[in-house]
Amino acid sequence: MPVSGSRRSPGSQVLVALVAAGPLSRAELGRRLGMSPPTVTRVVRPLLRSGAVAERPPRERSGPGRPTRRLAVVEGSAAFLGVKLTENRLYAVLTDPLGTVLAQEDPPLECTEAEAVVALIATVMARLSRRAGRAVDGIGISLGGAVVDHRLVKVATFLGWREVALADLVSAATGAPCTVANDVRAFAYAEALFGAGRDKDPFALVTVGAGIGCGIVVGGEVVPGARGAAGSVGHLPVAEGGPACEVGHAGCARAVASTSGIRAALTQRLGREVGLAEALGPGLRDLPEVRDVLRRAAGATGVLVGTLIAFLEPELTVVSGEGVGVIAAHRDAFDEEVARLRHWAASPAPIVLRPFEFDEWARGAAALAVKRWTETVDWH
Repeated sequence: MPVSGSRRSPGSQVLVALVAAGPLSRAELGRRLGMSPPTVTRVVRPLLRSGAVAERPPRERSGPGRPTRRLAVVEGSAAFLGVKLTENRLYAVLTDPLGTVLAQEDPPLECTEAEAVVALIATVMARLSRRAGRAVDGIGISLGGAVVDHRLVKVATFLGWREVALADLVSAATGAPCTVANDVRAFAYAEALFGAGRDKDPFALVTVGAGIGCGIVVGGEVVPGARGAAGSVGHLPVAEGGPACEVGHAGCARAVASTSGIRAALTQRLGREVGLAEALGPGLRDLPEVRDVLRRAAGATGVLVGTLIAFLEPELTVVSGEGVGVIAAHRDAFDEEVARLRHWAASPAPIVLRPFEFDEWARGAAALAVKRWTETVDWH
């Protein structure tokens, strides 16, 4: 994941490069970050002293000359708590700086009052810290909602929150620095740092589930937008003549392709409540009325992704979320719409469907804490 030209300090740039790419020689770091050899040596020296970075044995010699030692982030140099909040459960993972999960749990969220959620986060942190035998160096929290300055939840409808200074509350309760972000953007950053989006620039992540969202990573940074609302694509029109969403937008992505939109359409067609798993099961998936609903949802998502690709031309687009199974089952309808929106001279754009797991979203939140760690620790 390129980091040159970012606002990060040189030490932060080196750390992020080593997290994203794995062990690198000083020469490789210099080329990747546009730093001269003396600058690399100067920047790396305090990282080595801190214990965050260590030298690794050289690769096996493949030719003449002195073997080159590589630099790598030390796995045990720090630990980070990632939390993904849903309306009824808290998903938490403890990771090292490279995203390896050390411990995890997913307790129910029995009360959504901010004070109760903060108390549960503190309790979970203490349990995971004891289990892993590691103190927590930072906390990242992701949730479906609007977040300002990585600390203030402006609105999270599913929790009933408005103007909740979540990062400050959690830091006060735990003593650890905390950063908060929209869940899709956090997931996109984690995929760019640790996952399929590594070294892909630009990189895009589209999630389809209870909501519809998009995260865009350019030059190693998630694009937040002028007021933190970049990627809010759920109400874009994608199906002419389609049903209206809960706020009256006819044929928008949320109305047609979200899990609630799909369930509503299936209920209307079948005359009873039908969940997504049942609709994709062997008993219903081949019924014409079910196929129509699912294919329309897959095609609508294709319109959304195809439009994104036309505007951004990502090196890779990942599609995930609870509704990804619908796209997998009707990939031809999805691909047809993506292809229809592609410029005749443009090459086909790589698209990967990623299985959905809530703990991966929690790992995405932990990546926020890793990012803050690289940026705020004094590496001089």
